[in-house]
Amino acid sequence: MRKIILSIPITLDGYIEGSHRELDWVTADDEMHDYFTEVLRSVDMMIFGRVAYELLASYWPTAPSDPNITRGMLEFANTINPLPKIVYSRTLEKVGWNTRVLKSFIPEEIRQLKAQSGGNIALSGGASIAQQFIQHGLVDEFQLVIQPAVIGKGKSLFGGITNGLKMELVWEKTLRSGTVALCYRPDGMIRGT
Repeated sequence: MRKIILSIPITLDGYIEGSHRELDWVTADDEMHDYFTEVLRSVDMMIFGRVAYELLASYWPTAPSDPNITRGMLEFANTINPLPKIVYSRTLEKVGWNTRVLKSFIPEEIRQLKAQSGGNIALSGGASIAQQFIQHGLVDEFQLVIQPAVIGKGKSLFGGITNGLKMELVWEKTLRSGTVALCYRPDGMIRGT
C-alpha cells in the first residue's frame, strides 16, 4: 500500500502559513532544496491545496530557464516538474504542470488512491487540506521541517484537529541552517480526544 507523506516546513511555534502567506521564515538554501528533492525522489505523485499549488506553480515549471537558479533549485525543479499532481480547489478550472483538479475532499477516494500500485504520495499543504488528511487518518508519515523561527500567528498544522495522535519518532536530520527535519509516524489515537 502506498503511504501519504506530509513533508512541510513548520515554525517552532507550529505554524505552516504566516500572515499574508509570507514564507520569509522558510530557509531556502541549496541544502533545503536538496532535502526536499530527496523527499520527492521517494514519491511518484503530489497533492496540494490551491494556495500551495499556485505558489509553487508560479515559479517551478519555468525555473530551469532562470539564469540565477542555484544548483539545488535546479535539481528540485527537475524533480518536481515531471511528477503527476493533484490540487484540491473549488475555483480552479484550468491547470497545467501535470496536474488534475479535484473539487472536493472525499476520504474514500484517497484510500482508493493509496491502495493502488505505485510509489508513495507527497502531501505538500496548505493547512486546510493537510488538516483534513490528518483528521481522517490518511497521513502515514509526518516529515516536519522545523524552521528556526517564531512568527506568533498564522495557520497551525494541527489547528482544529479533534482526534489526537501519538507519534513515534522514526528519524531526525539537522541541517546547517539550524533547521531540523523530524520524521514521525502515527502510533495510535489518544484516548479521550
